[in-house]
Amino acid sequence: MNFIYFGSSKFSCLVLEILIEKGFLPFLIVTQPDKPKKRGWSVLPTPLGEFSQRKNFVVIKPLKLDEKVKEELRRIEPDFFIVADYGKILPKDYLALPKKMPLGLHPSLLPLYRGPAPINWAIINGEKETGVSVFEMNEKPDKGEIILQKKISIEENDNIISLTNKLAKEGGKVLTEAIEKINKGCCHLIPQDEKKSSFAPKLRKDDGKIDWNKEAIQIRNLIRGVLEWPSAYTRYKDKLVKIIEAEVIEEEVLSEPSFIVKIDKGGICVSTKKGLLKIKRLKPEGKREMDAFSFVCGYRVKEGDRFY
Repeated sequence: MNFIYFGSSKFSCLVLEILIEKGFLPFLIVTQPDKPKKRGWSVLPTPLGEFSQRKNFVVIKPLKLDEKVKEELRRIEPDFFIVADYGKILPKDYLALPKKMPLGLHPSLLPLYRGPAPINWAIINGEKETGVSVFEMNEKPDKGEIILQKKISIEENDNIISLTNKLAKEGGKVLTEAIEKINKGCCHLIPQDEKKSSFAPKLRKDDGKIDWNKEAIQIRNLIRGVLEWPSAYTRYKDKLVKIIEAEVIEEEVLSEPSFIVKIDKGGICVSTKKGLLKIKRLKPEGKREMDAFSFVCGYRVKEGDRFY
């Protein structure tokens, strides 16, 4: 089987690893151009670009999907395109190039959570399950007809890192099943129900700001969902603090939201609209990540102080 693989992120790498394990080797990798990661740092490849170089796959990094790139892909005469978190929309004329089908893999149960950040928003919104969808790509992003889907439970302790890993591994397996169905001619396409659609927009820096007037469970979901970026953050006195790990304490709140009501070696309990949020790990601005009690000792935190 001859296929071209489009992707950029860590999710893309994990999916490709499963495909390789199943014996599916890409003829060509297409990823986004190298970018500077931080001010003053060297220009670095995408996670998939770096993975492809280590595996000695042929990789291209086009700035634009223009006629020149299209002709390069046409000469390969691919059976399939496989697209997993590439980060760009493939033009309609590109989608006509594969001899069999352009396949998209999306980490949600489409039409739910279309868009660039489905895993993050599923966690932030407190969903109990999500999944992966393999679909035939068309010119409308994430709106093609469904070939296969697989449901995945979101566990209490899942965060964006663990859930991304689970979805990528299942996604690779479901992709291989879909390809086998197509090759056998027993593939049934199912249109998406537009009435059930929802959107998962790209995360902004402001999405990580903690609103202490929300319930403790909502704040914890935010912490889990934005752990990699932008991280859930608040302020203590004049210091920005990222919250890395927390748990919900089901107690009646007798204080206004955002106030520290209890401190022990296990963490810092903060009042919310409903329940207490017990902060267990955090990272003060410019400092290393630490457990909450180390923060208490280092910054002389006391009951009655507040986050804002």
